[in-house]
Amino acid sequence: MSSTRLLIIAIYVLAICGNPSKGRAAEPEAIQADLLIVGATESGWAAAIQAARMGVESVVIVHDGRWIGGQFTEQALVCVDENKGVGTVGWGVDWHPMKRSFHRSGLFRELMDRIEAFNTRKYGSPMPGRPFHGPSTFRPAEAEAIFREMLQPWIDSGRVRLIVDRYPVSAVVTKNGNRPRLTGLTFAPVDGAAPDLQVSAKVTVDASDWGEAIQAAGAEFECGPDPRDRHHEPSAPPDLSDNPPNEMNPITWPMIVEQADSDETIERPARFDDRLFVRSTGISRQAMNDLPWDRPVRLGSIPHWPDKGRESPRQLTLLTVRRIVDGTHSKDGKTSVLLNYTNGQDYPLERLPDHVAAALEATEPGASEKNIVLLNRNQRQIIFDDARRHSLCLLYHLQNFVHDRASDTANSFRHYRLSDEFGTPDRLPPKPYIRESLRLKAMYMMKEQDGRNADGITKDMARERFAQVMYPDGIFCWQFHYDFHNTGRAYLKDSGDGRPFGPAGPWIDFEKPGRHTRYVSDRSVFPLRSLIPQTMDGLLGAEKNLGYSSIVCAAIRLHDQGIAVGQAAGAAAAVAISSQAELRLIPMRRSLLEQVRDGLCRNVDGEVPLLLWPYRDLNPDHPAFVAICRLAACGAIPIAVREVDFQPDAVAVDTWKAQVISLTKEQFQADEFPELPTGQLTRGEFCRQWWNSIRHLPLREWSRQRPLDADADGIPDPDDPTPFAAHPVVEWSIEPPGPNEDGLPNPGVLNAAAQAIDFTTVDRESRHTANPWKPDVGRPFDEQRGYGWQKDISTNNRRRNLLKEPFRDTFVFTRTHDQWDYRIENGTYRVTACVGDAGHDQPGQYLQIEGVGFVNGEGTLAGRFLEMTRTVSVSDGLLTVRTGQPEPGHNTCLNWLVVNPE
Repeated sequence: MSSTRLLIIAIYVLAICGNPSKGRAAEPEAIQADLLIVGATESGWAAAIQAARMGVESVVIVHDGRWIGGQFTEQALVCVDENKGVGTVGWGVDWHPMKRSFHRSGLFRELMDRIEAFNTRKYGSPMPGRPFHGPSTFRPAEAEAIFREMLQPWIDSGRVRLIVDRYPVSAVVTKNGNRPRLTGLTFAPVDGAAPDLQVSAKVTVDASDWGEAIQAAGAEFECGPDPRDRHHEPSAPPDLSDNPPNEMNPITWPMIVEQADSDETIERPARFDDRLFVRSTGISRQAMNDLPWDRPVRLGSIPHWPDKGRESPRQLTLLTVRRIVDGTHSKDGKTSVLLNYTNGQDYPLERLPDHVAAALEATEPGASEKNIVLLNRNQRQIIFDDARRHSLCLLYHLQNFVHDRASDTANSFRHYRLSDEFGTPDRLPPKPYIRESLRLKAMYMMKEQDGRNADGITKDMARERFAQVMYPDGIFCWQFHYDFHNTGRAYLKDSGDGRPFGPAGPWIDFEKPGRHTRYVSDRSVFPLRSLIPQTMDGLLGAEKNLGYSSIVCAAIRLHDQGIAVGQAAGAAAAVAISSQAELRLIPMRRSLLEQVRDGLCRNVDGEVPLLLWPYRDLNPDHPAFVAICRLAACGAIPIAVREVDFQPDAVAVDTWKAQVISLTKEQFQADEFPELPTGQLTRGEFCRQWWNSIRHLPLREWSRQRPLDADADGIPDPDDPTPFAAHPVVEWSIEPPGPNEDGLPNPGVLNAAAQAIDFTTVDRESRHTANPWKPDVGRPFDEQRGYGWQKDISTNNRRRNLLKEPFRDTFVFTRTHDQWDYRIENGTYRVTACVGDAGHDQPGQYLQIEGVGFVNGEGTLAGRFLEMTRTVSVSDGLLTVRTGQPEPGHNTCLNWLVVNPE
């Protein structure tokens, strides 16, 4: 019998013996706290530490399990997924089409530093898994111990109390003028016993898996698919005829398997059918490719496992895609693997199988079509039980069907066993990986059009830039693609062997329109308003219970984002408690907002500051990190939409310094400003000195022109992403080409001293007489001509006949790596290069001149170009241009080149 149940029985017996009203349950324990956090997820954990660091004296965390750390631990998603963007600068494995957007910062950095130090001690490497998708991995139980280690000092100090195995069942809500206020919650044990805990608090943070505090309090929320007319998002469905209310990003029940000393196949699960896993491996697909499904499915698959002796390198197989520890290189010599796999393991939440639907309908008519958020815990458990079973079916399929057909079984899953670290009867994690919860109806609902990249339809065309909307109350940074796993479920139309078919038979997941991974966000910030309910006080959202659309939710659900959300909620709660201000006032009053930012991004020993502005190259180890973040967040640094690198160690030129001073005086209020920093300074040094001299000054408060429309732009505040700066309604469309995207040399580039090359077609070569252009059609280098290629690529030129200017209508292209040289005197030059194609999209182009990167994996849309100007030095009499990559994959289309003396 559990200790929790023994405690409940003891309380019950004491109540009977000590009270004449025999049989009446004991009164719940009553606790008074400053801050109540529901859920010890990674977000709830971060909120508690952040609040305690900022001086909150009494924090109570109530969790519906025993593992803290959320998706890191009890959900077993132990291959870290982080903010990623399209740039090539930033930490990340070379193969990934998107790199880590920002340097790690905040509590996430602190946590990962500890995890990777532990990995180094135990396994010999900070990143011991060498996974294809990664690269940071860890064992769930080992990470959970580190979460506890970081929380324990605050528990020991008495500031934080952790209560486990409880969930909220009711709320105390009072009236505060015209708005309700959440003042407390009642909790019951997860084993079904009567409520035994009441917590009253000044502020409550809902960091639970399914927004249970928000639901108990009666705060407004949304769940399921958003119709297009709700938030006017471009990729939202026009209507919901094909998107039922229970359609969500699917759950997945991960599995941790580790090398065993002998073969250990699991027992055949109930309702097992190999046809559930046609998409799981190439072997499965080859054997079952022609099955008739009742929805249009795409049958992608990956290899099962590497052959003997080839297992160690990073590679795309089911064994290595999310490998936790590579035993080939690990100190302990044991391989362990996370199975959390899209093609077959995901569990969609619409069109539930007949046996699941029937079990739900037995609890309540219509329950099988309700969104999982709206189900009670017992109903949700019916779905969970089937998702657990489905994952075990996948492992059984791999250990038998795939093993029996594999040509090499040295690394077969038959040689692996389920980890016993979770202590559950089936050895699976306590919870599934949850990609989507409810969406708090917040002061502002983040929308797709606010941040979606507009360089092209898909992320293949995206170039680095800051988002169209940079919210004025931004409190942390994020970037990712809008990542929907397959939300639909297709059933076998005809079993072919007399067995049941349709919802009673085998199924696979499939991609529904608009639910995919092909759109990407720009570099964005998260608004504090999206944590605060629109109509309730005393409550903050966290974890995935946030103010955004379903589409944006698909991009803000990663490991580092979950911790940043929690930190922000903890900081906001701390400011509200210390200042006795309403939460909803904080994002509207700059003096309060800056207190939140100060708590998140400050120079305090033992804390890693959190990134507040999404610069690509800004590392929290840099001495000017805090100053740059704080100045940028309050609008005192000039921002160009494409200049995503701050370059803290570059020289601070006078024109830039003057801009910083001017913007500072616009944002801060003072009769007299301090003296300017003097001397030859870097940009980072200048910011650090300037911030230290002005940080005590008050910011100019935003003015309100109308009660419900602060900037009087006709957009009500709840719908206005920038409520204090008049702005037209934000819409998404592909941006027209700017002056560096139209393929036309900018004014001043073609001057009298310029040397210009037009990469053109053979039929235009003889007609090319206009100065300053010289024609190049891809011929080898010629000393008399003074320029050319290392080899003859004169068949690689094209004319589109779409644009009147020949120099942008034509190009020479390279499919792999090529080199072009131009005879020129030694010296320093300003070189402008143009790549692109008037008629076709060209993703993944590369161009380097004299070792200086011009274009690095970037794409162009049809009729759109990239014009880059850089300073280069020539020391060998040749200007050397390198195009493409050694491996074939994409074309690099070179239109023209202009060289000017520096």
